[in-house]
Amino acid sequence: MAATESNPIILYDIISLADPPAWSPNVWRARFVLNYKRLPYKTIWVSLPDIASTLQSLGVEPSPAGMPYTLPVIADPTASGPPKIIRESLAIAQYLDITYPDIERPLFPNGSHALQALFLHHVSNGILPTMRDLIIPLVPPILDEAALPHFRRTREAFLKKPLEEARPKGAELEEAWGKAKEQFGVLDSALQKNDVRLGGTGGNLVLGKQPSYADFILVAWFVAMSKLESSEDGNIWEKVKGWHAGRWERMWKECEGFMQVM
Repeated sequence: MAATESNPIILYDIISLADPPAWSPNVWRARFVLNYKRLPYKTIWVSLPDIASTLQSLGVEPSPAGMPYTLPVIADPTASGPPKIIRESLAIAQYLDITYPDIERPLFPNGSHALQALFLHHVSNGILPTMRDLIIPLVPPILDEAALPHFRRTREAFLKKPLEEARPKGAELEEAWGKAKEQFGVLDSALQKNDVRLGGTGGNLVLGKQPSYADFILVAWFVAMSKLESSEDGNIWEKVKGWHAGRWERMWKECEGFMQVM
């Protein structure tokens, strides 16, 4: 491929009212990858209801199994002809790691593929289901006006209830946070094995001191949480970051150098 400063990779991201506008955790995964691998790119901001028409204009087909058009998508310039279009954050990470190899900054170091797949599985199937009702109802205040009807319609269909009723309250809220913390605790127990006293390398990342895609999977959600406020809980990231002896805040700090919004 041929990405340069004058002909960069294009990252399609979902606009918001936040500063900077980047908020979608799935797109943040791709953004982390681009920043970590030091690849030239620029962002094209898209409102939620315009994602389908934007991707159709790029010749992107609907996702398999009737899934809606979603971001992230990148357009990687070629030496001749149209750019290469890659969709979905994991596919983007794998594509960029192969297409733009960097022996100093691999996303999937040798021998880590299975571990990273297990990490993604737990985040997707363990942590996120417990956080869903805590997070989704808090998103509307950061959305642009055009996105609000689309977000409400699609998320209420997913949650099977109005957004105003989706977030637990009172004792149910505390129970929901307890379940979320328990699932984070599963990861904490695994990451404790990196302790040098147990023969590990030390460090605050999934692979110890070596950044990898697995770190970006989780920290992308931390960035999204940092944009969200609740009258009951305050800032969501502020609530989570101190869990498990501050492990998650330390992981965030390790990834701060890759949080640029181009």
